[in-house]
Amino acid sequence: MSNTAYALNAYTQSKTAVASPVDLVIMLYDGAIDYLDKAATAVNMKETKEKIKYIDKTVAIIDELLKSLNLEAGGEIAVNLQDLYIYMMRELTMANLQNDAEKIKHVESLLRELVSAWRQIR
Repeated sequence: MSNTAYALNAYTQSKTAVASPVDLVIMLYDGAIDYLDKAATAVNMKETKEKIKYIDKTVAIIDELLKSLNLEAGGEIAVNLQDLYIYMMRELTMANLQNDAEKIKHVESLLRELVSAWRQIR
């Protein structure tokens, strides 16, 4: 690992160690949005390996968000988020199979709406 990569990794670890739960969710959404932007670009550039890599990373983030939901404490909002996360993962699976940048951008727009809402409650 280069010195720059090591420094960036250390900075990211220290940032997440002191982040509030809301800030962590925002960081996850931001990461997923960034990966989806890269995945859509990869589709348009016909870079299959890159597309798969970034979609897989996004699905992993969404899966972690899904696993972190507390359906009992979160009530209807948590159930709605659960449904939305499952929908996003299905859409990304289809986007991956069909090389569909529009589906990727659709999920990205949903995540942008969510991160905007989370930023308002921060």
